[in-house]
Parts: sequence; C-alpha cells; structure tokens
Amino acid sequence: MDNRALRADRGKIEISFGRKQLLIDVVTSDRKRLSITVHPDLRITAKAPSEYELEVIRRRLEKRASWIARQLDFFERFQPLPPERKFVSGETHYYLGRQYRLRIQPSKTARVRLLGRFFEMELPNPNKKEKARALMLDWYSAHAKSLLSRRLSQYLPVFVKMKVAEPKIRFRRMKKRWGSCSENKVIIFNTELAKAPILCIDYVIVHELCHLLYPNHDRKFFRLLKRIMPDWEKRKERLEQVII
Repeated sequence: MDNRALRADRGKIEISFGRKQLLIDVVTSDRKRLSITVHPDLRITAKAPSEYELEVIRRRLEKRASWIARQLDFFERFQPLPPERKFVSGETHYYLGRQYRLRIQPSKTARVRLLGRFFEMELPNPNKKEKARALMLDWYSAHAKSLLSRRLSQYLPVFVKMKVAEPKIRFRRMKKRWGSCSENKVIIFNTELAKAPILCIDYVIVHELCHLLYPNHDRKFFRLLKRIMPDWEKRKERLEQVII
C-alpha cells in the first residue's frame, strides 16, 4: 500500500494511485456486486452491495485503481466536453457517428427530416426551444427503435442456436448506460445509440446478448464476446468517444 491511501467522507472515497488522486462517489444498495463507472466528465462513481463494509469497498477500489486511472486518461483527451445542446439553427447534432447541422424553419406542421448534411426541422414557433428539443428526441427515439431492431435481428439467431430464449426488448433514453440486461432477461437499449456508428451499435447489442448466458463480466462472458465479435475492444473504445 506504498502508493495508495484512502479517505472516506459522506459517501466519498479518495484513493491515490501514483500521482493521481481519485475521488469516488460511493452508493450502497441491494445489489450483488461492486460496479465502477468513470464518466466522460471525469466523475468516478461506484455502486456497492449494502452489506459490504468500508474496508471491503476500499480493497476492491484499490484493485481497480490502475483501470480507473487509465479510463481518466482516456476521457481527458476529450476535454472540455461539448456544450449542452440548445436546439437552435447552426448547432451540430450526430446520427450514426456523423455530424449534421440543424436548420429550423417556421411551418404550420412540426417535423424533423435528415436531408443531405442537415437536420431540417419545421416548427410553428422556432423560438420554442423545449418544443424543438422534444421533437428532436422523438426523432432519435423512433429511428433508434427501428435501427436497433434491424441490427438485433442480425445477431439474435446466433444466440438462439445456443438455446437462448429470445429476450424481451425495451427502448429508453438513458443518461449513463448504452444498454442493460436484467436477471429476468429483459434487455434495454438506450435510444441515444442512434448517434453512434453502426459498428458501436452492433457491439452494444452483442454485449447485452452475451449477458443472457453470462450475467457477470467474467472470463466466460469475454470469451463468448470475443468469439462472436473479435474486434469488440476497438468498437468499445470508439463508443467511448460518443458523449451522451
């Protein structure tokens, strides 16, 4: 423990790794294992089982200190983060990994279309930013559901051959996760995936389908992921550049 120290204060744990001071927000809940997330804005959060004592959490975090430091180094390359979208003409928005300029025009109807290199939005009142935001999010949601359903049909047969029952699929806009798979075999995909390149979308789909067989990120899980998608690590790295 020569290069590591710990301090806990109101749900925060600070560990040092080399010259880095890593401040981690820790939340305990009714869960089975510890999870650590390094966010694009450089925040570090950890979720731990409620029965874990502080010393147990401390040891687990120290074991992952090197990984946390590497994740921070990665996200520091993208600082500062893009400003929050205001949904005004001239603003840049993403679809399938490409940038498109937003143009808002007055119209009796409200709709969004992707034309050439532009998102063409029509609104009765272009100055209503909340209306523009809602319209844009609805567009992303509809296209994400259609796109993800088509891509899912490409990979699901591979798992059906392994005697995996078809999962229930849900779509939802999430702030922190691209996808999840519950113990009840319900897979949720983030509709913000429509902003990511196809190769990243396919990675998230295969990742969550692998959880139908292996709930944890253990060796068996990564062995299966590697067999189905040999370049999954490159796809994951590209996905981490997509800010949600």
